[in-house]
Amino acid sequence: MSSKAILWFSVWTSFFSALLYIIYNFLPFGIGWIMFVCLAIYFGMGLEPKETPGLLLSSWCGILWALVDFWIISLLMKAGLGAVAATFLSVVAGTTVTMCIHLGPLSGTPLKYMPAIFGGVCLTFSQNGGNLPALAATFFFGYLLCAICGWGMNYFMKKYPAS
Repeated sequence: MSSKAILWFSVWTSFFSALLYIIYNFLPFGIGWIMFVCLAIYFGMGLEPKETPGLLLSSWCGILWALVDFWIISLLMKAGLGAVAATFLSVVAGTTVTMCIHLGPLSGTPLKYMPAIFGGVCLTFSQNGGNLPALAATFFFGYLLCAICGWGMNYFMKKYPAS
């Protein structure tokens, strides 16, 4: 990426990050920092804006898988296991099933983005399995921000190519 592309892409990303964060803060959710986790997933994977709907859907799958983990933990604890053992078994079983499904039969679908699924699981755990509407909405804002930033990156790389 050329120096001019880096500069303009940086300004673009910073501006829209600040703008969406400010808009988001008018909503009653209070977990705006999650939008920046979405950016890390998006840019870490080297994706294109057209892939953001799949990232959003995969993150929402992660929320559901985390809820399955919480349910399994609860069942195992009711069966007499301690919290550490129940959590360990739930995470091993839940992660194995999640990966086998999304990397196997769903690998050709928009539900194939494992980093976004893990992000959804982790961030659901960060909310202790609650705050789900806010979490789902924040993922939407986060991946909207990713698409906007990705469009900007593509534009500035084309406008100011590396020499």
